Amino acid sequence: MLVAGAIASLTQEVSKVRGLPAKKPIASDEVDRDELRARLVKLAADGKTADQLRAEGLALARWGLVPATLDYSGLMIDLMTDQIAGYYDPDTKTLTINKAAQSDPQWNEMVLAHEIDHGLQDQAFDLKAFEDVPDGEGDASLARHAVIEGDGIAVMLEVLLARQHVAPPWANPAVADELVRAMSAPTGDSLDKAPLAVREGMLFPYRDGFAFVAALRRRKPWSAIDAVFKRPPRSTEQILHPDKYARDEKPVPVVAGALPSLPDRAIVHHTVWGELGFSVFLRAHGVSDEIAREAAAGWGGDRAAVYAKAGDANPAHAVALARLQWDSEVDAIEAHDAAVRALDRTTPGATLDNTDLSTRWLALDGTVSFVERRGSAVMIGIGVPARVADAVISDSWTALH
Repeated sequence: MLVAGAIASLTQEVSKVRGLPAKKPIASDEVDRDELRARLVKLAADGKTADQLRAEGLALARWGLVPATLDYSGLMIDLMTDQIAGYYDPDTKTLTINKAAQSDPQWNEMVLAHEIDHGLQDQAFDLKAFEDVPDGEGDASLARHAVIEGDGIAVMLEVLLARQHVAPPWANPAVADELVRAMSAPTGDSLDKAPLAVREGMLFPYRDGFAFVAALRRRKPWSAIDAVFKRPPRSTEQILHPDKYARDEKPVPVVAGALPSLPDRAIVHHTVWGELGFSVFLRAHGVSDEIAREAAAGWGGDRAAVYAKAGDANPAHAVALARLQWDSEVDAIEAHDAAVRALDRTTPGATLDNTDLSTRWLALDGTVSFVERRGSAVMIGIGVPARVADAVISDSWTALH
């Protein structure tokens, strides 16, 4: 059971390490596994959340990032039930611990320290406002979440070290690198078995968010992280490359509109992949981690959109288009070649044409997939009806602009 006095004491300890004042006590709660799952099911059934999960699941399936038959909402509930050791809710201002998470008292206390840090973040910076980004800005949302969770991981470790009278180790990059590798290592749990895109989406805020915070803490005090809450990162690229955050390298905005050549299809999901998302797309389609990382570097901006008929939830009937902007034409060529390699590995059918600027495949289901480059921009399409392929490919460059 959570003891109010112990929480108050740990709150003061976390406050001292993190340098954020506890303006008021943090409310706490405990749940067992069944209650946690019940809460997650209720949240997933909420109208807006349910719609978002359906659209996201459809989009991931159309892009070949999850199996077409996957119950995406059910998978996310299962994973969060298994993975959540505790959470802080900015809406209720309550810290909740999962009683079933761990039996190790020291681990439980560090989980509590992590969540207390979120409570202090909220009191100082208003987490709900910090995470409030427009719909369709998935990359920016993930980047902001990485700041929150990376902060929490670093604080948790610093509290543990402070108890042993050991100074924070961030001046030595090898320490943070080793911890990042440890967070990436398989553990044999349910997350290891999840599709790559889902797994990376859940790991990134903790693993790469921690690496980002540790990089800033290498030469700067916690006040430098406070400044990040006041000037949030704009992209996962800025999290992956803290120097680009320091320069405030802004993403190129890309918007998605209607496709005149497919008037019966409307946008059912659109988002920004970001450097992380494009890398995951490549890796999920058989490209090696190293080549995927190199191809995703130099990302400038993107928009990925999925078009479907009203009421049609079959991913195989949807059309997926993504326009990616790159920092240079050389970067675009590298990304184009990697995307061609990815689709060539995973598109069952025949190659219709293949040039330095454009490759098309006719899939066995009668649809066309393509990768096309124009200057420093690359367009990727999947599931285009063959009868209107030329028109859709042409329209895609004005629909996504």
